[in-house]
Amino acid sequence: MKSEPLKGRRIFIGLGSNLGDRVENLRQAISLMQVHGLKVLRVSSLYETEPVETCEPQPNYINAVAEIITDLPLPELLEVLEQIERKLGRESKGDKKPRTVDLDILWAEGERIDSERLKVPHPKLWERAFVLVPLSELVDELDGKPIAEFAKSLSDKQKIRKIAEGQIFVGGRECKVL
Repeated sequence: MKSEPLKGRRIFIGLGSNLGDRVENLRQAISLMQVHGLKVLRVSSLYETEPVETCEPQPNYINAVAEIITDLPLPELLEVLEQIERKLGRESKGDKKPRTVDLDILWAEGERIDSERLKVPHPKLWERAFVLVPLSELVDELDGKPIAEFAKSLSDKQKIRKIAEGQIFVGGRECKVL
């Protein structure tokens, strides 16, 4: 039997958590993405990182990147991701405070948007090791830029440590923490 071709376009979502059971928060976020009809293709390894751009001390983050397929317009996708964040206990966006889960649209195949609420590609995509290192596991380049090269230059300056191998959320496999 022939499988149906995937409908939609490829999008990369950044995931982060630094409150509560951080790994479980990300697992639930991935699960809820699927419940909302987003096709999760792959998820990077998990990385522990120090918070960036914060005014006060806070716990380290667990970060990953998911590759999804959806035909939702980007503003509607943002609404779905914000709904998932709220369901998992996120109170407000853009506050630089600790959070149970943070979901960001990093890049969307064939699309650009620059509105007050949403900018894609993410404006800080090329400045953050906690995004580029996991993203480099999923794709070699975006917009003609080599991900691994940018990731290496940043990971020398920003502390990032792999804590679990990739593909931990796809297909029901358990997390293998290193």
